[in-house]
Amino acid sequence: MVRPQSLDLEVSVSPIAAVRALRTVIQEAGWAMRRHEGARMVDRFAIIMPMTQATRTIGLEILDGPLHGGLITAWSETRGSTGEVHQISWLLPGGTDSGLGLDLIHAWANALPRIPWKWTFGERSTVGFLLPTWRKSKRAFDALGFDVGSKAWPRENHRTWPPEDEEA
Repeated sequence: MVRPQSLDLEVSVSPIAAVRALRTVIQEAGWAMRRHEGARMVDRFAIIMPMTQATRTIGLEILDGPLHGGLITAWSETRGSTGEVHQISWLLPGGTDSGLGLDLIHAWANALPRIPWKWTFGERSTVGFLLPTWRKSKRAFDALGFDVGSKAWPRENHRTWPPEDEEA
């Protein structure tokens, strides 16, 4: 059995929009899925001291198909005094470096209502301009093969989705 590999991305879309787009992509592939909810411990900085608190998570588990057992979880966390940073964690068999896992991430990003690595001026003002979140997210999507240039959205998906049936 292949050991799953986790990928955490900071995104500008809410967890609900991220899971909604993911549900659409998984339905296009014809795979069964199950919704899950839970909690996750996150750190929130209050002046100079981190405080641990729990945040609500939502996500989907893939129940069949080549990515059977894949788990995608999304949540929001408040890093400072105001504003939220949204995150999505991908835990897929075979990893997300290449193959079907990367195809799923590209199809998901194309199904989102807005660019996942670009925040509005208001969002950046509320959360904080000096956070490394903004560049880190853009670099992570660039490493996944996305064109993160300023005029690159909307873009065509050059990867095949939904995947071809392996039995045919």
